[in-house]
Amino acid sequence: MKYIILIFSSLIFINASAQNIKKGFKNLEKKEYDKAKESFQKNLEENKANPGANFGMALALADDESAVFSIIDSWEFADQARKNIDKLSQDDIEIISEYFLNSEARKTSYPVKRKIDIALEAVEARLIKYIREENNLEAVYEVLKRYPDFRHYDNVIHIRNQFEFRKYEIMNTLEGYKEFLSKFPDAAQVDKANRYVYKLSFEKAKETNTVEAYNQYIRTYPKSEHIQTVIKLRNTAAFNDSKTINTLQAYEQFIAEYPDALEIADARGKVQDLLYEQAKRIKSLEAYNDFIKKYPDGKLFIDIFNLKAEDLGVQVLKDYNISSASIEWARGFDDNGKVESGGIVAVTNEGEYIIACNSRVNDTSFSDVWVIKLDKLGKMIWNKYVGQQFDDKVSAVLLDSKGDILVTGYTWLSEDSASNVGWMFKLSADGKKLWNKNLGKTEINAFAIDQNNRIFVGGSIMDDSLGIGNYMLDIYNNEAKKVAEREFTGYGTINDIDLNQNGQLLVSGSNWLCQLDNRRYILWDDTLKYTLKSTNCAYNTDGYYFTGYGNESVFYAKYLTNGKKAWFHEFPKTDPLQTSVDIIAVGSTSVAVAEQKTNGAKIKYLGAEGKVIKVIEINGPIQINDLSVFEKGLSVVATDGNLIIVKYLSDTTF
Repeated sequence: MKYIILIFSSLIFINASAQNIKKGFKNLEKKEYDKAKESFQKNLEENKANPGANFGMALALADDESAVFSIIDSWEFADQARKNIDKLSQDDIEIISEYFLNSEARKTSYPVKRKIDIALEAVEARLIKYIREENNLEAVYEVLKRYPDFRHYDNVIHIRNQFEFRKYEIMNTLEGYKEFLSKFPDAAQVDKANRYVYKLSFEKAKETNTVEAYNQYIRTYPKSEHIQTVIKLRNTAAFNDSKTINTLQAYEQFIAEYPDALEIADARGKVQDLLYEQAKRIKSLEAYNDFIKKYPDGKLFIDIFNLKAEDLGVQVLKDYNISSASIEWARGFDDNGKVESGGIVAVTNEGEYIIACNSRVNDTSFSDVWVIKLDKLGKMIWNKYVGQQFDDKVSAVLLDSKGDILVTGYTWLSEDSASNVGWMFKLSADGKKLWNKNLGKTEINAFAIDQNNRIFVGGSIMDDSLGIGNYMLDIYNNEAKKVAEREFTGYGTINDIDLNQNGQLLVSGSNWLCQLDNRRYILWDDTLKYTLKSTNCAYNTDGYYFTGYGNESVFYAKYLTNGKKAWFHEFPKTDPLQTSVDIIAVGSTSVAVAEQKTNGAKIKYLGAEGKVIKVIEINGPIQINDLSVFEKGLSVVATDGNLIIVKYLSDTTF
C-alpha cells in the first residue's frame, strides 16, 4: 500500500510539472509572456535543471515584445537548456513539438532538439546584438560577470573595450587616455589611444616649448608619429636658447649636441660671426688661424684671411728689413700652416692678381697647386686647390684673351721621383675648373700664350743615345690639344719664352738666345759662352732683355729689335749659390731683375745702359720666385714657407 501511494504521488508531481510546462508554452503561443514566465518559474522552482522549463523561460525573456524582456537573463536559462537538452522527457518533447508546430511561421521537418538548438542560437545572436547595439556598458559588464564561459566572451570583451574607449574619447583628456591604456592594455583601440596620447602630449610640449619638454616627449614616446616634428621643435628651442646666451660656447655646444638640426648652418654662421669679431678685436695671427682652421669657406673666411694676409705682410717687411716709401702694400698668405713654395704671378687687364704656388701639409704629404685671386689692393677674392694623386708643381700662370687662367707645371704619376710629366690645367676667371691635361714625358720649363690663345711650351726632348736633350717648342690650342711641334738643332733646353705684340717669340735657352717669327722661324740668334746659361727673358718696345748665370758670374744683356747686342754686363758672384731668378721690363728702357742668394735675395733696377741704379737686399730664408709689372708698378712674389707678394708704386723705382 505504501509503494502505491509513493507511485501515485510521483505521478501527480510529474503530471503537475508537465502541466506547468505545457501551460507555459501555450502562453508563449499567445504571447502572454508574463504568464509564461510564471508557469516556467513554478516548474524551475521544483527542478532548476529542467531543460524544457529553461528553454521556455529563455524564449519568454528573449522576445523584445515581451513585458518581461531581459535578454541577459534569458541567456542564463538558454545555457541551462543547452547543457541539459538530452534530458528532455518525452512529454516535454511532445509539448515543445506542438509549440513549434503552432508558432513557426515557416514549417520545417527538423527534429525537435534541432529546432531547440536553432532557437537557442537565435537567443545567443540576439544577446550579442543587444550588447553591441544598446551601448549599455553596465549590461556588457553584467554579461562578462555572469557568463565567463560564454562562447562569445572575447567578442563581448571587444565590445566592452569599444564602449569604454568611446567614453574616454568624449572626455578627450591626456589622463583619460592614459587610464584607458592602463586598464585595457590588450584592447584593439590601444593604437588609437596611443595616437591620442601622442597628439595631446605633443600639444602640451608645444605649449611648454622648452628643450626639456621636447626631450621628455622624445624619451617617453619614441614611436610617436610626431617625433620628427618634436625633434625639429626641440632643435629650434635649443638654438633659440643658444641665441639668447649668444656665446661661442653656447653655439658650439648646440652644434655638438644637435648635429642634424636644420639650424646647424645658422649656428655655424653665428660662431663664424663671433670668431670673426673676436679675431678682429684680438688682431693676432693665432686668432686669425683659429678662425681660418675652423671656417675655411665663405665671405668671413675671406675677410679674416685678408686681415691675416695684411698682418703677415707687415711681419714679412719687418722680418726681412724691407723698407721703402715706394711699397704700396705687402701680403703674406698661409693656408692654415701648410708649406708654400714656388709662387708665380700673372696680372689681369683690370689689375687683379692670379698667384699660384706649391703647397703641402708636411714633408711626408704630396704637394698640390694653390691658386689665389687678389684684387688690386692684394685682398683675396677666391682661392682654390688643384692637384692629382701624387706630387704637383707649378711653373707658370698665363691668362688667355677671355681672362681664363692657365696654370702649367709638372705632375707625378707615382711616388717615384722620376715619374713626372708635363701638366696644364685651366680655370675660369671665377676659379671653376675647365680642363686638365698631362703633356707626356718631356722636360718643360717655359710657357707663353698669344692673342689667339695658342699655348707655347718650351723645353727639351731627350736624345736617348746621347743622354742630352735638343731644344724643343710645342704649340697647343686652347683645349690643350697639340697642334704643332718644333725641334731645334743644338743641345740644351729652353728655359723661358716671351711673346711680343706681333706674335714673335723671344727664347732664352741654355746658352742660346733667339727670336722667332710667328711661324717659329729664327729671325736672329746668339750663342753665349759655354760657362753661362740664360734663364729668363723679357721684351719692351726698345729691345729684348736676358739674364742668366754661370759658375762664377751673373749676367744681364739687352739686344735691339734687329738682334744686335746693345749691352752685356757680367758681374762676379758675391755668393757661390747666387742665381738669377727673373727679369722684367718696367719701362721703355729699364728692367728689374731678381737674384737669389744662399740666405736671402736681391732685387735690382737697371737703367738704359744696364747700369745698376738701385738694389734692395733681402736677408733671411726667403725665395724670390717671380716679378710682374702692371702700369709700371712692380710686384715681387716670394716664399718663405708662406706665399708673399710685395707691390711697389707705379710712379717710383722701388
